[in-house]
Amino acid sequence: MSAFKFRLQSVLELREQQERTVAAKLAEAESAADEARVAAQALETIRQTGSQTLRSAHASEPTIGQLKTIGYVIEQLNQHIVDAQSRVEEAEQIVTQTRTDLTSALQARRVLSRFRDRHFDTWRADGNAQEMKQMDELALTRFTRRDDSGNNSGAASE
Repeated sequence: MSAFKFRLQSVLELREQQERTVAAKLAEAESAADEARVAAQALETIRQTGSQTLRSAHASEPTIGQLKTIGYVIEQLNQHIVDAQSRVEEAEQIVTQTRTDLTSALQARRVLSRFRDRHFDTWRADGNAQEMKQMDELALTRFTRRDDSGNNSGAASE
């Protein structure tokens, strides 16, 4: 029996490579999203600290300049937080899109893998049928020889 050869093996290997590439992109996107979340959380923590500083400054009767400076810093932090949250949202959208791409790549590879498996099963069944046919022919040949030699020896003894 000849060796199994899947005609679309190169296409299957390309699909597997594409799947690995998309999986790597997903890992990178998830890492970027995590970093964006951490940065947004850090800014939120800084803003809370600044707000507490502003409240405590009000209690200790600061100057108007100090209050304006702290207020300005908090406004800037609020703007940075809004920007950080938009970066988090963008990163999460990229993660979602990459997951969709990975699912598509996985499905494309699975289709070809199942096709290869069915092709292999057919190849194996054909090979088994061919072996059975050869075995049957061999058995028939031996039976015919034994029957012929039995008839010849029986005819010689008469």
